[in-house]
Amino acid sequence: MEYPVWHFTGISSGLLIAVVSVLHVFIAQFAVGGGIHLVWTEYRARRQHMPELLLWLERHTRFFLLVTMVFGALSGVGIWFSISAVNPGATSFLIHNFVFFWAAEWLFFLLEVVSLLAYCSTCRLTREGSMPPETHRRIGLIYAAAGVISLVLINGIITFMLTPGQGPSSGDVWDAFFNPTFLPSLVFRLALSLMLAGMFALFTASRIRDEAVRRLAIRSGAQWIIFPFFLLLAGSAWYFAALPPDRQDAILRRTSDIHPFVKTYGWILPAVFLGGVLAFVKSDHLRRPLTVLILCAGLMLTGSFEWIRETGRRPWIVEGVIYSNGVSVAQAERAGSEGAASVSGWLRAFDDMTGAGSDTAPPAQVIRLNGSLTRGALLFAQQCNTCHGLGGPRIDILPLTARLTPEGLAAQLQGQGKRLEYMPPFAGSQADRDALVVYLKQAEDSHRPGPIPGAEYFKPRTSPSAD
Repeated sequence: MEYPVWHFTGISSGLLIAVVSVLHVFIAQFAVGGGIHLVWTEYRARRQHMPELLLWLERHTRFFLLVTMVFGALSGVGIWFSISAVNPGATSFLIHNFVFFWAAEWLFFLLEVVSLLAYCSTCRLTREGSMPPETHRRIGLIYAAAGVISLVLINGIITFMLTPGQGPSSGDVWDAFFNPTFLPSLVFRLALSLMLAGMFALFTASRIRDEAVRRLAIRSGAQWIIFPFFLLLAGSAWYFAALPPDRQDAILRRTSDIHPFVKTYGWILPAVFLGGVLAFVKSDHLRRPLTVLILCAGLMLTGSFEWIRETGRRPWIVEGVIYSNGVSVAQAERAGSEGAASVSGWLRAFDDMTGAGSDTAPPAQVIRLNGSLTRGALLFAQQCNTCHGLGGPRIDILPLTARLTPEGLAAQLQGQGKRLEYMPPFAGSQADRDALVVYLKQAEDSHRPGPIPGAEYFKPRTSPSAD
């Protein structure tokens, strides 16, 4: 709570992270599986003497380079920017606890960039005979290996957030890294990466003019969807079984906003498999629109899984350590007894600038800084906006608060983390809760004209002052 945060009123900051991260993960996992696909397809084409397939593979490699290194790298920067702005405390925690793993991942990513550029730029040299095919393939193997290692490193950090295992208690980073869901998640992500490689191969293969080559390339790409599918099924079941019972319950029953994504995952999974089978069987008649639909299905499969994983972690961003709003367990306990300002420099600065808490000042919940910023707005930005929006598309808080009187809303805030176990506890005193209640009721009023029910309960005894 000592870090600055972005305050999104229309959408929640969590939605911003979700959009950026899903797109990045979609491309990043394609980069992992695509590297394996490039090397294997080149080996197969040379072994079976298929120069036409090698020509398509050369064009596909250029496409692969542009998509993964340009869009993938930019979206990766976008993730770091968004998580640092929205949840800086959790970001700092993960960096400090896995600093050498992050450093290793960045080194392997650099190796990916260099090796892929070398692999792509030497395709023509290999075709013309200036470079031995074995050397070219070894460059591709370097890229593929670096991509898989990057996946392994990132996977250990991501799974720690949901299932930290013995890491927090032992203080051993290896216990944290090799946590209970490390292996099943790795199997799942590797299988999905291979399937995405096949989907993108179908997309570029559909443009091949020669019918025989197009049929061969399409069938090859379809196989990369069909066969890893069974590994994906096994990884999905293994991953779910490795989750603690309360996480399983959260995904299946507890939080209703997960249900649409669970259903989406259940429907898209067989749809992707059937798309691969259809592409293999109807390879002569496969057209670009169907390949686009298959790619969209792959994006939905990736997005639904990531949404389930992130939402199923509530109320934590790191299980048992940091809540989903970025407030640590220690900060929440201190704020509950001493007030939110005791753990937030921004609230302390607000109080100092407005004189909140002095004998002559009006109640803190109605004080405005420069006529606009309120204490409740600061509290909402720090503790609520990570998940909730104000009138936005994801978990809009206003319909939820509209059903409650100010007294009822204050009571609900007090019971968070106990009655509502999937929500983090409110980190603050009674005065902090009152300030947040007033802000939320005023937000309701701005979206729905009319009197605020029970607002008189919070009316100050003295007139509010600005600045």
